[in-house]
Amino acid sequence: MLSNGFDAPLRLKLEPSRLLIRFQLLVHVLAFVAISLPSAIPISIKIILCGFVFTSTALMYYKHKKSDIEEFMWQKNTLWLESVDEKEKLWYCQRGSLVTPMFVLVRLLNENQKRLLLIVQDQCDEQSFRRLRVKLKYFQGEVAIPTDTS
Repeated sequence: MLSNGFDAPLRLKLEPSRLLIRFQLLVHVLAFVAISLPSAIPISIKIILCGFVFTSTALMYYKHKKSDIEEFMWQKNTLWLESVDEKEKLWYCQRGSLVTPMFVLVRLLNENQKRLLLIVQDQCDEQSFRRLRVKLKYFQGEVAIPTDTS
C-alpha cells in the first residue's frame, strides 16, 4: 500500500508512560491545593479528603513501580497478539480508534471481553509509534471474530 513495511507485523513494547504519571501527579497536587483552600468544609472532612488523595497518590506510585513492559504485535489485518507472562492472548482491532499526535486509543475485542488500550507517545520508540498511527489512520477493516463454522 504505502511501502513494503506497511504490511509487516508491528511489534510494540509498551513501557510505563512517564508523561501519564506526571499528569496524574499534577492532578493529585491540584487536589491537595483545592482541599487546602479556605472554604466552609469542616477541617475533619478536609483531613479525610487529604488522606484519600494521599492514598491515591501512593497507590498510583506503587502501581507505576510494579508495572511491567507490555508486548503487543499487530499482525495482518485486525489481529493483535498480546504477550503476558509467556502466554499469548489474541485480540481483534475494532474500527473507531482515536489517533492523535500525543496518544492513541485502540479499541480491542476478543471472544469474551472488550479493551481500550491507551498508548502514549513515550511508551514506545518513535518509529513504532509513527507506524502505529499510520496503520490506524488507514485501517478500514471490519472486526471479524472467527467461529468454528468459518
